[in-house]
Amino acid sequence: MGQQRENTLVAGRNLHEYYDIVGSLPLELVIQIVYHLDEADIVRSQRVSRRWREIFSCDEIIKRVLSRTLAGLGIVETTNVTAADTVRHFQWLHNLQFARPMKKVFLPWPDGWMESPYRLAYHSRRLCYVIQKDGCTKVAMLDLETGKKSIWDSDSGEAIQDLELSDRYLVAITHRTRSIIVWDIHTSQRWSGKHAPGVIHNIAIEKDKVVIFPFSFEESVPFWVWDLGADHVLSIGSFNSVIFWHMDASENVLVVFEINRDYEPPLVQQTKWSLNGGEQLDCKTFPLSLDGRSVSGKNIFRAWHRTYGRKTIAQLSVKKAGVAMLLTYDHALDRLSTRWINCGDPIDDYDFSGPRIPLCPRFFYRWATWCERIAVSDTATGTTTLHPYQLDTREVSARRSLNARRPLPFYSPNVTRIVMSCFVPFWDNEVFGLASDDGTQLWFFNPDFTPDLPFTQPLSYLGGQ
Repeated sequence: MGQQRENTLVAGRNLHEYYDIVGSLPLELVIQIVYHLDEADIVRSQRVSRRWREIFSCDEIIKRVLSRTLAGLGIVETTNVTAADTVRHFQWLHNLQFARPMKKVFLPWPDGWMESPYRLAYHSRRLCYVIQKDGCTKVAMLDLETGKKSIWDSDSGEAIQDLELSDRYLVAITHRTRSIIVWDIHTSQRWSGKHAPGVIHNIAIEKDKVVIFPFSFEESVPFWVWDLGADHVLSIGSFNSVIFWHMDASENVLVVFEINRDYEPPLVQQTKWSLNGGEQLDCKTFPLSLDGRSVSGKNIFRAWHRTYGRKTIAQLSVKKAGVAMLLTYDHALDRLSTRWINCGDPIDDYDFSGPRIPLCPRFFYRWATWCERIAVSDTATGTTTLHPYQLDTREVSARRSLNARRPLPFYSPNVTRIVMSCFVPFWDNEVFGLASDDGTQLWFFNPDFTPDLPFTQPLSYLGGQ
């Protein structure tokens, strides 16, 4: 009886091994299969058996999948990455996809900070905000990695209108005189004496160049470039319908994209400019690729863009269509490509809840006013999912604003939706925050970056949820 049972087990094991089709395939075919799996599928496959773990952890597969994962996160590829490192990157991407951070904390604002949360800047694990106290305006910077606080005095009683931050420079623009103040956050060197050309639409900093594009409804306006190294200001071109731009300071070029909505399909004019002398280097016009969709150019609006290395990604909303257009400019190939995202909710004339913001090239986040949730758009699948956002008990002002301004469902006729001014987002692929008058929640997605900050507190929900 015992011998018969042993033979049955042996036969069963041989039968199982015989039907392990994936384990018996050549590596080249397994790699082709992996192309059709997402990161979560690969991690689960590693847990099936020792043989599968060996296969799905080999260098050939790890390198190919890691390349796709790093591109989704917006990270430049690195060498000598182990299987364990790759799994952590998979988890990082998974956290962003499902709005499930590794850690959540609440950062209350200090006494005397700014009157509203609009004047914020975030970059490379540093958060900057304005402090106004006793008639003085200062800019504070909190290093989320070390917990260190730094404060810069603007030497002005004026309110700060705009803040922008890079890995080296902090730029502040005052409200009344539009004076520009720049600090080197590593050496505390300061530049001033320049004035912004009108109301600011966008600010960008790359290397030692500050680029400002003014806001204008009808008049054509130039790009304004301040070279900090040469302390020289340059005006470039004249534009009135810019949807986004790409700046490459290493090549000293600025690539600008304008849209002409009077044509069907809309026409895109792409121009290239020198950041040294301001002369135009190239110009070409072509129809915007709509992939067979019938979309009026007059319904395309609200561009939000971000640069990752040599690529810039811009998101444009399409009014009353429930979709968003994703434009990707690859500077290395000089090519503009189009993809579409299902937004989940139609965008009307009165929806000011804000565009989708790119935490990384693959995932865009947006505060969905109509349901008070976080909408996560996946550029790889073209879909949008909704995820809950729970207010901390200390977010009193935000709760009061939400209760007072709660919008009706978007299906209702003649309903004007209210601007969700109680939240201002800041983000990158590691950290996401929605700032209010009370403070801000900090969501940490990177498994290797969950700092214990002295100024933060654990989240506390109503009812202990």
